[in-house]
Amino acid sequence: MGKPKTKNSQIEIQSIDELYGKVAQLEQLVETISRSKMMWESTFDVISDPVLIINRNFEIKRANKALARACGVDIKEVIAKKCYKIFAGLEAPCVKCPVSLTLQSARSQSTELDSFPLTKRQYQVNAYSTPQLFNEQDENIILHYRDITDEKQLHRKLMQTEKMAAVGTLAGGVAHEINNPLGGILAFAQLVMRELGEQHPCQDDLKEIEDAALRCKKIVRHLLDFSREKSDEKMEPVFLGDVVSKTMSLVSVSAKQVGVQVVQDLDPDLPTITGDFNRLQQVVLNLVTNSVFAMKDKGGTLSLCTFSNPERCKVFLQIADTGVGIAPKDLDRIFDPYFTTKEPGEGTGLGLSICYKIIEAHKGKIDVESDVGLGTTITIAFVANPATRG
Repeated sequence: MGKPKTKNSQIEIQSIDELYGKVAQLEQLVETISRSKMMWESTFDVISDPVLIINRNFEIKRANKALARACGVDIKEVIAKKCYKIFAGLEAPCVKCPVSLTLQSARSQSTELDSFPLTKRQYQVNAYSTPQLFNEQDENIILHYRDITDEKQLHRKLMQTEKMAAVGTLAGGVAHEINNPLGGILAFAQLVMRELGEQHPCQDDLKEIEDAALRCKKIVRHLLDFSREKSDEKMEPVFLGDVVSKTMSLVSVSAKQVGVQVVQDLDPDLPTITGDFNRLQQVVLNLVTNSVFAMKDKGGTLSLCTFSNPERCKVFLQIADTGVGIAPKDLDRIFDPYFTTKEPGEGTGLGLSICYKIIEAHKGKIDVESDVGLGTTITIAFVANPATRG
């Protein structure tokens, strides 16, 4: 027979049971914490915007996968690196960075930063303090980068559309008011020229009046074209390659004379679009003329390419030059009526405005990218006709 359990033995067994119970509770707690950590990390990484945690020295302590994708780096390589170095490719904190204000006030700050050199995107940066972690050893800031590039472009296009509508209405009224007296000036100047004869000393002065009146009438005609809704446009299936080919036959000689080499890559199997051939030709002529003008001093290459997207539901025309380029400060204004960077007498500033309006009437979109000294690329997108999508 076994010995009866003593009181001390019972206490020891009870203590061991309690210890096992506490160990089980600790294991459960560790499992809960591990699961919570995994859920937090998973949530952190599925956020589509770049988010990172930095210290007061701008060193990254934690970053999500969106940051790595935006910067094109391995997520493991960003820890302990400077945030402005990784995200912006800079050697010092970004201008208007909200981190310093957040550290001073322990309150969240927000600002919009211009395009970063690495990502070529524009971001709204929100900086949040984490006071629960603030102590003498550890200070943290959470940075949230929201990509607002497309939002800003959409806003600019909306403002441009509203501006064009208002200016179009005004331009139409002004053009009609000017047209009648201008016609009288031109008619009487030509009448006097005939009456006086070619040898009269006033002929040169009258010729100046006639030329000036004709220039004004051309501007008025552009104004009327700009303001009118073309209800009489002949909308029919158009092959964009034909538009480009026929337009280039008009300007290829003048382009060659200033040292511009023309390269055409026109897809022969391109779907057709619905449009007015003559109006589309006006768009191509205007854009090509501008490209040639941008290369008139040093020559260069003018490339014209037509293509469609894989689904063949969109048709694109891309016009690229190696000219002087457009300054960033002017890029948002190139479609404004009367805005021009050309010398007086070289342009009216209406060409691109009219192009914009014609493309808009064809339910198309135009995008312009430019680098000063390198050139400009213009891409126009149209909706393809369903019957020809293949």
